[in-house]
Amino acid sequence: MNFKPSDIVLLHGDPAVATFEMLEHLFVDLKPELEKAKLYARSSSPVLIEASAGPELEMIGQAIHNGSDRKGKSYAVISLSGLTNEDQNRILFGDPRMGREGALMDCNHGTLMIQGIDKLTLPMQSQLARVIRTKRVASQTNFAQYRYIDVRIIGTTSKNLTELRNQFLFRSDLLFTFRALRLRIPKLKKRPRDVENMLDFYFNDYNREYEMHHTLTAHARETIIHYPWDSNIMQLSAFCERLVLTAPDIVIHTGYVQSLLAELYEQDSAIYVTENSASMEGSTAQESPVLRHILNHASLSEVDSMPSSRPNTGAAALHSETTAPSALLPHIPESNDIYRDLLVACLRKNHGNRKLTAQELGISTTTLWRKIRYYHLE
Repeated sequence: MNFKPSDIVLLHGDPAVATFEMLEHLFVDLKPELEKAKLYARSSSPVLIEASAGPELEMIGQAIHNGSDRKGKSYAVISLSGLTNEDQNRILFGDPRMGREGALMDCNHGTLMIQGIDKLTLPMQSQLARVIRTKRVASQTNFAQYRYIDVRIIGTTSKNLTELRNQFLFRSDLLFTFRALRLRIPKLKKRPRDVENMLDFYFNDYNREYEMHHTLTAHARETIIHYPWDSNIMQLSAFCERLVLTAPDIVIHTGYVQSLLAELYEQDSAIYVTENSASMEGSTAQESPVLRHILNHASLSEVDSMPSSRPNTGAAALHSETTAPSALLPHIPESNDIYRDLLVACLRKNHGNRKLTAQELGISTTTLWRKIRYYHLE
């Protein structure tokens, strides 16, 4: 892949440089969505991209712009998250006191990406829906005057807009307008071939930047590729930088990769846990069979069949504080998330005893409780 780092990590405010040709080489697992995006590029109607914020999202927006007859015209990205209705209005429609026409007029005949379309206030949703419907923007100084506008809007969100609509937080007309041309970008953990491509890119790039000559063993590389990454390629980029900077040997083996994954994504930082919890994590992380199975892609049936590393008598003694009632441990079907399945299996094996489960997983009870709540296993 002959791409410069600046082509891959496209920051806010950069010109639109990404193309579908570039993305087809980088994101193999996104091919179905990219094919749809090519078709959407021919339209001037709004496009909705459902994904967590990240470089992939903005690169797809730029590719849509460059794949259309708007290529070479204005392209801008704005975020309205955390802004008041007045501030959102100024950004979108301008501020005559400051001599600004607003993002919509700035991108006339071009493309405007609104990151976090779900963050629009209801009054701004109403105004935006009217602009899309009438292709006109009211003058900020004379409401009897209108200006014709031709702008393609790309909205992005990580929220379920249908749920927001049911809560009367998102307008129906705007929802159905955006959902007609919709793209869904799954998290990195569901895109192993994309992880493989981006791993090669970032690992080699940081080797060059820091004048290192590290290499990965075949199994270490497979461990990274099949790790359940919970975010986008920026998470993988950060991991690769840390890996290259701190690897103790030129050849990076599986053990170091596994320990680094556990340190960064499975264990709380020591400054947030008590001394007892920290010492417990230090004494159990190395011997935790479940953690080793997680990092080596163990199946749920394997964990269920493993002998408990703690006697059952301990569970009874700690029942009042740390054991979930049996009603909270019904049969829970397997999912596509190996971490959730292993957590359920370990809780079941320890009869719901959270302290023993935390010890076996090599994490603190605070971390365990957070994961139980995250997976809705209360």
